[in-house]
Amino acid sequence: MGSVKILAADIGGTNARFAEIEIDGLSRVSLSAPLVFPTWSESIDSFDALLEHYSATKPAESPALEQYDAIAIAIAGAVSGKRATLPNIPWDIDLSVSRPLQNVFLLNDFFAQAHAYLDPVVFDELRLVRPGAGMGPGSIAIVGAGTGLGHAALTAIKGRRVVLGSESGHCTFAFHGEEEQRIEASMLARRGSTWLSGDDVVTGSGAALLHESLTGQAVSPAEALAQQVEESPTCAWFARFYARACRNYCLAVYPVEALIISGGIAAKNPHIVQSPSFMAEFNDGRSYRHLLERVPIYLNEDQALGMRGAAIHAWLELTAP
Repeated sequence: MGSVKILAADIGGTNARFAEIEIDGLSRVSLSAPLVFPTWSESIDSFDALLEHYSATKPAESPALEQYDAIAIAIAGAVSGKRATLPNIPWDIDLSVSRPLQNVFLLNDFFAQAHAYLDPVVFDELRLVRPGAGMGPGSIAIVGAGTGLGHAALTAIKGRRVVLGSESGHCTFAFHGEEEQRIEASMLARRGSTWLSGDDVVTGSGAALLHESLTGQAVSPAEALAQQVEESPTCAWFARFYARACRNYCLAVYPVEALIISGGIAAKNPHIVQSPSFMAEFNDGRSYRHLLERVPIYLNEDQALGMRGAAIHAWLELTAP
């Protein structure tokens, strides 16, 4: 089939990114400079409104939506067929009633991002946080905190990589011991909830809520996680909780060749995942400690990987025999 042109989007709870992508193989992917704008506002109150905003603000030389070989939409939410439920966006997606377009692929954002790691060149661009031998053949676990908490994995089946999606971020988050239970009670009272998920705790809003629960002060996520000369209590606890989410997912997709930490929180605050608090909690697997200590940990700081992976998924679907 030769080279194909795909419009890829990564629609997060805060920002939406669109890019034109030409692809002619896993290591032959070229991206345009992304167009970035808020995912929702008074004028962007639906998926169709989002597409209309893109069409109105895209570069003049860019093709119309109907002229692409495919459109690949990575979205921060649960996807089933043509529908997506978006927990951090005030509208959902149903392609069956949206603007009619050819070859539209709707994917969970971390399911999309996992496809980017099918291109081996991508690993050269990751930051190595901790070396390790890994365990394989097995899974590459991908976990990322931003507006939400995403999970996905690349697993090895009969010599080839297969992408596994997940909504693990919406499972109940476990707090351990009396001190953590006091933190949990304070967070619950402030949220007005009966239980907390990973999406409530290991996210930007979760960091701000954690800081308020510890100090009584309401601050932004950036202020809550700001690096200091000595690790703040908020950063120490958040690092511990983030590591727990990563450890749980690695155990869920064991054996693990590597853990890749993605998402805006770690990209903007690498000290969180490089801290002793993070490493101590991640390794604390009781009888599995010796296995977790072998897992190499990488940090992805490229916010375009979701679009790249969405385009690779579309290309695989278009070129499938």
